[in-house]
Amino acid sequence: MAAVSKLYRYPIKGLSAQPLSNVAIEAGRPFPFDRVFALARPGAPIDSDDPQWAKKGLFVMLMLDEGLAHVTTQVDVETLRFTAMQGNRQVATANLADEADRTELEKFFWQLLPTLAAPPALVRSRTGHFMDKPDNVISLINLTTLRSLEEQWGFDIDPLRFRANIYIDGAKPWEEFDWVGHEIKIGEAVFTVDRRNGRCGATNVNPTTGRRDLDIPGSLRAAFGHKNLGIYLIARESGRIAVGDDLYMPPLSQPSTAVRPPPLVNGARRSFICRGCYFIYEETKGLPQQSIRPGTPFAIIPASWRCPDCGTEKATFRPHVDGAVAT
Repeated sequence: MAAVSKLYRYPIKGLSAQPLSNVAIEAGRPFPFDRVFALARPGAPIDSDDPQWAKKGLFVMLMLDEGLAHVTTQVDVETLRFTAMQGNRQVATANLADEADRTELEKFFWQLLPTLAAPPALVRSRTGHFMDKPDNVISLINLTTLRSLEEQWGFDIDPLRFRANIYIDGAKPWEEFDWVGHEIKIGEAVFTVDRRNGRCGATNVNPTTGRRDLDIPGSLRAAFGHKNLGIYLIARESGRIAVGDDLYMPPLSQPSTAVRPPPLVNGARRSFICRGCYFIYEETKGLPQQSIRPGTPFAIIPASWRCPDCGTEKATFRPHVDGAVAT
């Protein structure tokens, strides 16, 4: 039987995971105190007084700013005391409720990320969050799936690359994809399994060294024709969950087909890939939902256009030379 192996929250988007032994889940709400703070990029259209959810490309994050991994951070959610460590040395401390402290902390992160044009702005969501998706989803990773990838690819993969809230062990590899559309129970809480989790370039960054030493989304695409790993849950019934709690899933009538890659489509068509989230723009398809007609060359799309998935600038895209892959 599958059971909870680890629980984590990430109080500041892009910064360190904080382990928990247990947590109270509230129906319809995100994981408690998860990504309630974020560092807005200089010039981003984020209202510091009343910041709202926005696409991740508008914030400082591991996907583009691997220098964040050079420090280990901690936030006391009761006192809002923040600390940053490099090895055994404390390099920053602040009260996140104090405006002067926040200003100094912004300068500290500018030192970590000197390519920014100005200090990032530390913002706090009043009622929501700054997770990658706008809805109140909770992320889950099946560690058995991860071990199967390690065996297939021949290298170790730190589970914290995926910045999930709930890590489970004991399920079959890829079994979690079959749960989509069904309910599961963990501890006292009940969840609907909403959808698969498409991975972005943040998973390429080693959370210990800060180096981009793997290509997780690209490897998934090459092996399976998609970049999905893990699932998103929506809390339906409130309750407390804890490390060691069993996960209950009603028996499914159909066997897993999650590991069967869809057929790859061969053909000469120009495509461009976002180096952040791995969204692919195909010229033959265009983006009709954005009034970009099929056949529109990438070169003539305005420079102000942003990735429809993560919001990063057009300049982050690169030619995608590995043929056309099913998404």
